Parts: sequence; C-alpha cells; structure tokens
Amino acid sequence: MKDSKVTALEIIQLASDEFIVRKAGDEDALLTINISEEFKQKLDGLQIDLASKMLIAGIEYLAESSQIEAAGIESKSHTIH
Repeated sequence: MKDSKVTALEIIQLASDEFIVRKAGDEDALLTINISEEFKQKLDGLQIDLASKMLIAGIEYLAESSQIEAAGIESKSHTIH
C-alpha cells in the first residue's frame, strides 16, 4: 500500500473580512477570497457559505491537478468569462 500524507487545512475569516485556506497552524494563506461590499449585501449574510464552497472547490481542483501531473497527463486550461 502506498504511503499517504495527510495535511489538515483550515478556512479562516480574517479581521479584514477576507477568507483564507491555510495549513493548520501555519500563517501563510494558500488561497484567498475577498468579497466586495456590494456583493456582501446581495448575499445577505451568506458570504461565509459562499467563501467556504469556493475555497473547497479550489482545494479539490489543486488535489486533482496534482494527481493529473503525477500521472503524466497534460491538464487543459479553461478560460472563464
């Protein structure tokens, strides 16, 4: 069986209202989301839910990208408009 390394990640809301993902106990952010005041008003208090879903999707994408690279498969980039 292949050894696997598990890294605990945490989602934090900073005093600046930015949301970050970082390794547990680490100070450096791996991913950051900053939601504008205008959009926060439209979210009506749900910005934590939105940020969590976006950050989780980012983590999953990074994990998948690592698996793709490890398998020697070229990943395709996508343009979002």
